[in-house]
Amino acid sequence: YEGGWGMHGGMMGGHMLGRLARYLDLTDAQKAQVKSMWEAEKPAVMPLLQQLANGHKQMLALTANGNFDQTKVQALANQQAQTLTQLMVAKERLESEVYNKVLTPEQRTKADQLRQKQSARIDQWLQHLANANAAAPANPGK
Repeated sequence: YEGGWGMHGGMMGGHMLGRLARYLDLTDAQKAQVKSMWEAEKPAVMPLLQQLANGHKQMLALTANGNFDQTKVQALANQQAQTLTQLMVAKERLESEVYNKVLTPEQRTKADQLRQKQSARIDQWLQHLANANAAAPANPGK
């Protein structure tokens, strides 16, 4: 479950769904339901994933050999941000649909516990960053 329900290799990626299905103890019928939901969402999501990958390639080309054009990089970054926004919305919509239409009350409790653990890991990471920032010299190199 490590970073959500799975944006690796596409939303609801096979290995992520597999881990989640095992953790929540999804039945075969539930797995089929989730797969069907993903298949319905896939035509809208796959072009976004392709767009994201193409944008990444464009950024690599744009900044090759140490090149940097603030205006071009900013424009491409803005495009990528829009694509990521659309993907995040689609992911959360699908997660909500699975949570509300597929999971039993017991499975929802387990899913909620996973989200709490994920939130705690984020809090730990933020605390680590705050500690690292506090330990950094105020004027490095001076």
